[in-house]
Amino acid sequence: MKNDFLDRLNIYHKELILTNRIKMDGDDPYVRRKNSNEWIKAKVYNGDNISCPTSLRTSLPLANTRFMFAHPGPYTIDKLVQLAFDGELLKFYGNVRGFWTEQTREMYLKLLLKHNITLSEHFIKDTHTAFYKSIQKAYKGSRKYRQFLLEMGVDPDEVSGMKNVGKFLNEGRHIEVKIIEMLEELSAPLEYGHRVDNLIPDLYDPHKNEAIDIKRHIKTGIKKEVEKYIDAFSKVTVIHLIGSRTTESNNAGIRRVSIFKWIREQEFFLSLEDKQQDTTIKCLDNLVADINKKQAEQDRMDFHRKLVERIIELDKAGYNNREISEEVGFTYKYINRILVGKSLREYSGDYPDIYNARQEEDKRNASKVIPNVVKEFTLGGMKVRDISTKLGISRDMVKYHLANLGLNEKVILKKRNDRLIKYFNTTTEHKNLKEKFTWIVEQLIDDYPHIKFGAVKTFYYSYKEEHKNGQT
Repeated sequence: MKNDFLDRLNIYHKELILTNRIKMDGDDPYVRRKNSNEWIKAKVYNGDNISCPTSLRTSLPLANTRFMFAHPGPYTIDKLVQLAFDGELLKFYGNVRGFWTEQTREMYLKLLLKHNITLSEHFIKDTHTAFYKSIQKAYKGSRKYRQFLLEMGVDPDEVSGMKNVGKFLNEGRHIEVKIIEMLEELSAPLEYGHRVDNLIPDLYDPHKNEAIDIKRHIKTGIKKEVEKYIDAFSKVTVIHLIGSRTTESNNAGIRRVSIFKWIREQEFFLSLEDKQQDTTIKCLDNLVADINKKQAEQDRMDFHRKLVERIIELDKAGYNNREISEEVGFTYKYINRILVGKSLREYSGDYPDIYNARQEEDKRNASKVIPNVVKEFTLGGMKVRDISTKLGISRDMVKYHLANLGLNEKVILKKRNDRLIKYFNTTTEHKNLKEKFTWIVEQLIDDYPHIKFGAVKTFYYSYKEEHKNGQT
């Protein structure tokens, strides 16, 4: 079948490339004079043409020159269609005059089918625009793309997903029922079937006046939520079961998020035991698998990969496990299992080895530093529980270090308190207790860096209660 674009290219290739009459130096075209064989830089005229006569015309489009040197000939229709499919024609040409024919459109469609690319009209229009435009020019009527698919033996309804509408609706109802049953079992503080201004969302949070609708898939439409819910509720959230478990959007005041992410934000879920949380997530995962096992695996892998990437990113940024836990919505114990390589190791690569080596180094350093810090804090008047919180270690570990150092919290505090009593009983010219307590803190601050005004005040009234007949 004749193709004008193919014919032109092969003539240019034969008359200019094979005869060495033209060349490119970077982005600049050069032509060779017939008489002197001298190469001169070609002058580019209006319309991006250069003077270089052929049997077709006296000038040559610069786009053709660049294309031929980027993709040497000779050319076949198969080669050109493949280049069009790969987006190479678009790099050099706007409208490729004479390329699109019934033959090239059919060949292009076969490439789409070969690579399992969706034939959805919106997708083709957005991502294979030149192909789509050629169809619009070639056909008449209002449903040109549909006509083309029918001629090519492709079912337009199957492509658009219309044949699956009934199936998807049934799956959507099944998902909605199962999720509501699960939330009821967890005693989620949500209402089901609650009516607000004749609107009945799937779930309703009365504390936030929030409508929550359950969708089968991340791409399920939300026309009802946009047109009706947005004015009737303070918040509108759409949760989907199938699709990305990490991404979320907030458009027109409506939040769209995976139920896997949404449920981990809920207080009723976070209050559950770890085992029950895991069971709940597994139930949701099984619900996806019941509908589409392959999709469930893809969603799970995508979620786990991004989760591990985020945890590693936060760990590198200096977050501790509890802080990471708050960021990603998993228990700090699970965070630790991931970082040490006991969970999701297939996504963390060699990072657990790096993490474990760093932890060992930190332990060695801590074993040298922590005892001295415990000693400093204790001598400064801090109690065991406060040191435990400050250093992030158990109280037993604090006591262990104190025992090794030959220190006793009670003895140290008694020495400090004896000095406090001494200052309480010292006659001064302070106008009130506030001034005196401030003065006492100043006297002790060097020996007890952590002593506070409040601690002095508290001990004073405790001491006064025990010694009602004493004097200040």
